[in-house]
Amino acid sequence: MMRTLLFILTVAIFSACSSKKLSREQASELIKKAYPRTVDWDIYTADPQTAAKALDTKLEQDGYITIQRRQSLSEIGNPFISFTEKAQPFLLATPEKDKDIKVQKVKLAEQHFKEITGMQLLSNDKKAIVEYTVVYKNVTPFVPISTLKVEPELKRKAYFALYDDGWRILEKPDMDFLVQ
Repeated sequence: MMRTLLFILTVAIFSACSSKKLSREQASELIKKAYPRTVDWDIYTADPQTAAKALDTKLEQDGYITIQRRQSLSEIGNPFISFTEKAQPFLLATPEKDKDIKVQKVKLAEQHFKEITGMQLLSNDKKAIVEYTVVYKNVTPFVPISTLKVEPELKRKAYFALYDDGWRILEKPDMDFLVQ
């Protein structure tokens, strides 16, 4: 009798532990692997319109950039915007092909995972849509030169599918994903 009870209890524990239903904790752990994410922006340093937009910010006044306001004919194509030593922590690696056309990548902020706000299980618990929020942290002085709107929280969705080795986040779910 005791042996049978112990066997049933062991089977119940293993069944519970090997449950394939996606939990909030599992979803959080998988989503957290993608964060923090750096939000960057390309600054076209030789573009007069970008230089004009930079003049409307406090980047030069605060010592992050210098802006050349006039160029002679021989200087056409040279950068209007140059970065100071103070800007160095915000400058990101820029591919050579972009450097050739006078582009510099700058860091704007970081997105950090905050929490899961909802889960919808589909297809007999083999697919899931998870809604979650992210927040901006480490916002840099370069945000005003971009189109980034720093909001307190951003809502996001992640699409999950159950594979033989466990749950995975799908990069781009196809139309069949939502079919039950």
